[in-house]
Amino acid sequence: MNHKRSLRILLPIFVLLISALACSLPGGAGPAATQTMEALATIVEANLPSGEATKAPDEASPADATQPPAEATEETLPTPTVAHQIQPSNPGSIKSFMTDRSSAALASERRANADTFAINLLERPFTTQVMDYQEYLDITRAELSMGPPWVYVTIFLEGPPPAGSEAAYGVEVDLDIDGHGDWLVLADAPPDSEWTTDGVRACRDANGDVGGPTAMIPDGPHASRDGYEDCVFDSGYGIGPDEAWIRRDPGHADRIQIAFLYSLIGNDGEFMWGAWSDEDLKDPAWFDYNDHFTSIEAGSPASESSQYPLKAMASLDNTCRWAYGFIPTGSEPGVCYIPPTPTPVLPGSITGTVWRDFDHDGNRDIGDGGIGGKTVTLRSGGCSGSVVGSTTTAGAGEYGFSNVPPGNYCITVDHVCGACSGECPSTTHPRSVTVGSGENVGGVNFGFYLQGPC
Repeated sequence: MNHKRSLRILLPIFVLLISALACSLPGGAGPAATQTMEALATIVEANLPSGEATKAPDEASPADATQPPAEATEETLPTPTVAHQIQPSNPGSIKSFMTDRSSAALASERRANADTFAINLLERPFTTQVMDYQEYLDITRAELSMGPPWVYVTIFLEGPPPAGSEAAYGVEVDLDIDGHGDWLVLADAPPDSEWTTDGVRACRDANGDVGGPTAMIPDGPHASRDGYEDCVFDSGYGIGPDEAWIRRDPGHADRIQIAFLYSLIGNDGEFMWGAWSDEDLKDPAWFDYNDHFTSIEAGSPASESSQYPLKAMASLDNTCRWAYGFIPTGSEPGVCYIPPTPTPVLPGSITGTVWRDFDHDGNRDIGDGGIGGKTVTLRSGGCSGSVVGSTTTAGAGEYGFSNVPPGNYCITVDHVCGACSGECPSTTHPRSVTVGSGENVGGVNFGFYLQGPC
């Protein structure tokens, strides 16, 4: 600091001190005090740059009388900018996806029918109490693809977010596949189709309390539960400038794309994931939401429910979870519904013999030989059913039907049985047979005896 600047600063202080001293003396300011003040002013003025003059604290110029007092301001600092090093491109081929129930068809009725608070499967794209439908929160599908070093998630919506939307979109990742989420990337609705880190957070659950004691199931609010409490990335700041991004799909206004570095989740080769939309709560520390509120506090979008309408948990939607890197069995907490594997249906067969029952006792004895050239007919269902096959017995009386679908059948053998002549059955005829999947039904035999003359 130069001496002239020092004098400008100290002069008012000296003046006030001398004035106070003069006022404290008997009789007020005397000649000595006045002379001292005048001398001090002369010294300072002599050292000030040309055009600067001193004045007593109670003196004011005409300009001072008309201008408000100047406020002290700090030096204007430049707004810091994030120095990005890499940026996402476009999603590659789909590696995992799930669908989600739409509420569009029920929007006019101000309700949804696919919300299950008890298992953390939420369908709530409606405003609280009033139940106005919010199509830009209604997820219908989500896709995950890999494009090293990025993981891409595309969220399909019933409608595009409106301009200035306060919605947020996210992806939740469960690395150890126990139903308790490990990472949450939650981002404000992007303004356009340019990738941005603005409003994007990546948060992890460092103390393992997401989901409470029981994964996906409501455990009741607890003051110490803090969800995804460690947000290591926020709008380009944190563990790196490029960890997570968001944009609107350039080709589809009703799709949101999120990209995050694969290294953020440790390049894990197997995990479960799900998608979120949220315009009301948007608090990673409150996950799982169905642990933070009771069902009464949360409300319900089902009009037949006693908790209808939505209350504390409104304006949000999420999907079930699906697998990346492995085939789920259906036992994973939060997994999307997997239909039971159908039991394979295999064709079966029917075999038997047509033989001559000489003593017509219904038993095939020694000497009861087979009858060749007989037509055997297979009918579906009852014996009045349609013919599905026919064959002719071999010389020893054998016959067979192969590639028979499982079901009920009736088998008949052509014959003529008269009162005094012909061939008459000595065993059950016709015969009902049930064939199971892959079953070979054998021993469907028929005995016939010759009717003697009357």
